[in-house]
Amino acid sequence: MEGPLFVIKSWALAALGLWFYRRFFERVAKPEPEFEAWARKGPLLAAVRGTDMALAQVEAALLAMLGKQPRVVATLGGWPWPNYALSVRLVRRASVLEVWVTRAELLRSHGAPPPSLIDTLRKLAKQHPGVIDEIWLCTGTFYGKGGPEQATGGWLLEAGDEPRPRLIARQASPAWLPKLLPFGSEC
Repeated sequence: MEGPLFVIKSWALAALGLWFYRRFFERVAKPEPEFEAWARKGPLLAAVRGTDMALAQVEAALLAMLGKQPRVVATLGGWPWPNYALSVRLVRRASVLEVWVTRAELLRSHGAPPPSLIDTLRKLAKQHPGVIDEIWLCTGTFYGKGGPEQATGGWLLEAGDEPRPRLIARQASPAWLPKLLPFGSEC
């Protein structure tokens, strides 16, 4: 007589365990050690070029958009970029605001993801018209029609309101950028 009750309790406990794991621990993909090692080296993810005085306002606005723990997701990048939340730090030098990666962490299946890198930078450009001259993005942050070899020098992001962002492929990095740390053929 206790057998069916034991089976029902076992199923309930297993279901609770599965729900708990999926809700708090399940990740969207398998870890990619090579990508995580690249992120730990602290590569340049994006850079905003503009006037030196106005970049202080741009930096404050970007920090306000990203919150206390600045993290972004490269939602339009090729695999494994969209699977990772990238912790970033901002560095302002002369007329360039640099966004450097500090670490990469796999996203959880449940919960709110960090903001999109490209969407955040487009909003920033819209908020500060005439202040930002160029926005440069690492090669891997956008997967174009030609694959990763299409923009070996990164992407230039153009401001705009259209749903699909306009990005211009570069064959070489701009001269105003510091030396880059590549991930494979990216950046």
